[in-house]
Amino acid sequence: MTVPYEKASINVERAYALARSGRWDAVLESWACDRALLVTCSRYRRPGSLWTFLHQAAHFGQEPAIRVLIAAGASTAAEGDTPAQAARRRGHFRIADLLDHAARGAEGLWQAPSDPGLLPSSSLFEEARERTANANMIIAYGGGRVSIPAGQRHHTDSFDRVLVGWHGTYDPPRTTGMEDISLAEQRV
Repeated sequence: MTVPYEKASINVERAYALARSGRWDAVLESWACDRALLVTCSRYRRPGSLWTFLHQAAHFGQEPAIRVLIAAGASTAAEGDTPAQAARRRGHFRIADLLDHAARGAEGLWQAPSDPGLLPSSSLFEEARERTANANMIIAYGGGRVSIPAGQRHHTDSFDRVLVGWHGTYDPPRTTGMEDISLAEQRV
């Protein structure tokens, strides 16, 4: 008898085995039911391998999984081949370009957090979408943290990473000269 994924006890290794076999429907369903599993998977690298869930998603051309992983804090950087290189090798050129684009928003001060308690930040200000925090949020930025209280306005990129500007500004993000960064909704 098969147990439905939302009722099954699934761990990171089982999720990775499903991802590696191309069972992304089951992986995405398990993540939708268990945010802690998603966050753990977003930072997981298989022992004895340099590949992550993001590499597996790129290998299979799974854009929905890629977006969910990046929003949860997966790093687009890698020891060895990057996820974008894995996608290119399989002929998933649009996915590779998407991953390269995500990497541009996660350099320097905006590196993906290793701490599972932190959300990722981004510098892709041209993609700004206004949001309101549903709960208190703690965002990784510049090796530190930026706190956004519940109910506070902030902006995200197309991967749902919070846009953070100079000295941790987020509403709106500001440049080094403390000028508002030109956000997408402000452009004509």
